Parts: sequence; C-alpha cells; structure tokens
Amino acid sequence: MTEYEEDYYGILGVEESASPDEIRKAYLRLAKKLHPDRFPNDEQGKVAAQAEFRRVTQAHYVVGDAERREEYDRLRQLAKSRMALRTGEPGQAAPVAGQDLAATQVDIQAQEGINQKWAAKHLARADELFRRRRFHEAETAIKEAIRLVPSECKYHNKLAEIYLARGWRTYAMTEVQAALRIDPKDPDAKNLETKIKALAREAGPAGKGNKKSFFEQLKEILTRKL
Repeated sequence: MTEYEEDYYGILGVEESASPDEIRKAYLRLAKKLHPDRFPNDEQGKVAAQAEFRRVTQAHYVVGDAERREEYDRLRQLAKSRMALRTGEPGQAAPVAGQDLAATQVDIQAQEGINQKWAAKHLARADELFRRRRFHEAETAIKEAIRLVPSECKYHNKLAEIYLARGWRTYAMTEVQAALRIDPKDPDAKNLETKIKALAREAGPAGKGNKKSFFEQLKEILTRKL
C-alpha cells in the first residue's frame, strides 16, 4: 500500500472487525501505558513512549471515528485489490494486456479523489480546533491532511500557523519552506515566511528574547504532557 501503509488496527492491537468500544478501550489502555509519568527516572524511555503515543493517537483519530474509519477501510481495500491485480494473486482475474495499466490508473484516480475529499475535511476540523485554541488536536488533524495530500500548500501553511501559535518558529518555517518548494509563489506561504522572519528579528540574535530556541522547542515537544 502507499497512502495507507500504516496499519492503525495493528498499532492499537485490535482486529479490523473490532467494535468502537474495543477500539476505545485499546486506546485508553495504551495511553495509560505510555503516559510520561510512568518514566520518572528514564528519560530515554519517556521519549520513546512519547513517539509511540503519537502513533497511537493518530491511529485512534482515524479508526476511532466511524466516518473516518469507513473511509480508511475503503482505501485499504482499494489498495489491496490493486496490488492483487498487479501480482495476479489467486482469486483475481488474470489481467489482459493493457487492462492492468488502465485499471490501475482508474484506481489511482479514485484514491486521489478520496484523499482530496478527506484532506479537506481534516483541514476544516483543524481550522475549528485552531479557533478553539486546541492546538495539539489541530496539529493531529492537519498532519492527517498532509499525509493524504502532501503536495498541497495550504495544508503545510496551516500546520505552520499552528506551530507559530505554540511559539515554535523553527518548525513553522520548516512547513513554510515545504509549501514554497511546492509553489514558490504561494502568497500565504510568502506572508508566513515574512512574519516568521520578523518575529525572529524581534527575538534578537541567537534566540534571545521570549521565543524558544530550536532545542528548547524540541525538548518541549518530547516532554509535553499527553
């Protein structure tokens, strides 16, 4: 698979047929297991737990919601069918010359359309969460949009806005640069770039002022409360 190579059911430790209640309980169990308070004297273990918890949170965000789960399952099945067609697995009709390519192109177009639709939904959710200052949840939502459609400037720009709201200029600039690589003339990305540079000048040389340095930002990301 390509777009859905992550097995969210496997990350949560449940079967694909798991009920919503089973998924919720699996998430809560893992959240408790990976909470940083369980690693008071183990900084390395805490960092690893934070990284794993981000994967668990992303998995629950997708399959813990009925509508998102349905779309995720549909895309996984589409990818499996396409792979079976390419490899001629048992149970699949043998492809005729030219048919395999045509069918693959149709599948890719269908998948891209679904991805675009869902990325737009994730952006709308991120916008709403951002307005409510629920920045961590907004970050999770917009990262899902980027994962689905990585070549869209507006999703990188929104993530940059979220990072800026959290005081993470370095990460914000990284997303702005990603948008500018896609479209060097994107007006929103250029405006954000100008804003970030102005904030950097206000902070003074070598990260002086109230803004956090890169390593301080990184430390905060890795050690923030779940």
